[in-house]
Amino acid sequence: MALSLDILGFGSKRKWAFQVLDREWTALDIDIRRIDDGVRQLLFQWAQEYGSQKETLDPILADAATFSGFLMLGPELGARPFDVSGLATMSDRLNAALDVDIAAEEDDMPTVDVRIARLILAAGLADRDIEALVDLEQETES
Repeated sequence: MALSLDILGFGSKRKWAFQVLDREWTALDIDIRRIDDGVRQLLFQWAQEYGSQKETLDPILADAATFSGFLMLGPELGARPFDVSGLATMSDRLNAALDVDIAAEEDDMPTVDVRIARLILAAGLADRDIEALVDLEQETES
């Protein structure tokens, strides 16, 4: 019989965090089968920067799932789960992240929103409209 780390309590926080992310993405009507565990792991690690207690991590993970969900859905598909004000909030958040990313110095630690946006784009999970917006922002930077 193989020894499971979950029996000893190790890994259970990670498993629980992945479930929080999956639950939020499912609520946004995102196919979670497309999302690699590496994406989940990075979001979990970044959330842990703000605390390791479940009460602290829950809202941070839910927020990361919501923002990343917007990046995966884009403005068109995101209209249903986010409504007009939610879409505006998420679009403003993405634009702020892009502005921060462009203005950041090479040795600056990127904000969580910048890291989430980079992760979703690098993993190939971003909506085409989001990819196009990021490409336009990068072109105007040059």
